[in-house]
Amino acid sequence: MRALRIGEDVLASDGSRFGQVERLVVDEGAHQVTHLVVDDRVIPLEHIRDAGPDGLSADLSPDELSKLPRHEEAGFAAPGEHWQAPPGYGLANFLAVAGALLGNAPYLPPVEADLTPGEVFHEISAGSPVWAGDNRIGHVVELLTNDRGRTTELVIAREGLLGKQVVVPIAKVIEVVGVNVQVELNETDVALLEPYRREEA
Repeated sequence: MRALRIGEDVLASDGSRFGQVERLVVDEGAHQVTHLVVDDRVIPLEHIRDAGPDGLSADLSPDELSKLPRHEEAGFAAPGEHWQAPPGYGLANFLAVAGALLGNAPYLPPVEADLTPGEVFHEISAGSPVWAGDNRIGHVVELLTNDRGRTTELVIAREGLLGKQVVVPIAKVIEVVGVNVQVELNETDVALLEPYRREEA
C-alpha cells in the first residue's frame, strides 16, 4: 500500500509532468480510493503507478489525460457530514463517489492505495463480456502484456461478426465490475478498432 499525497507530481506516460494531485475520490461503501483529481481532470486509479521519488505516473499520454472529464463533470459529491479528515489532510482534499453507501458514524477516508501493476485487471479473463455503454461489443479472448508484464491491450472477439478479433487499448477500460469490462468507446470508435494480428514466433 502506498500513501497518496496532496500536491505530489503526476507524470504522463512520456515522462512529462501532467500536474499535481488535488483531491482523492473515495468510495465510502468499498472504503477505497477510486480516482485522483489532477489538474482538474479525473484519473481512474487503475491508470496510476508509483514513480518513486518522482511521485506518481499515469499510463496515459498527455493528450489522453487532457481528454479525461473534469471533476465537476464526473458526478462526484462532497464528503458526507460524518467524514473526518485524516491527519495531514482536509475534507476539501476529498470527493465522494455519488450514490455510495453512506453511514452515520464518524468515517475516516483512506489515503492509501495498492498501485501494483496489473492488479486491477486480475478479474478480466477469457470470456469476460466487453461493454461500450449499454451495448455488448464482444468478449475477451486474451490480454496482451508488455515486457514488464503490464497489461497493455485486450484482444476481443466482436459480437455477431463471426469471431472477428480486434484490439482495445487498456487505457480505454473504464472499470471492471465482476467479470464485465466497460470500455470508453463510441459506435465509430468500435467500428475503427484495429484487427488483431498474432505475431509469428
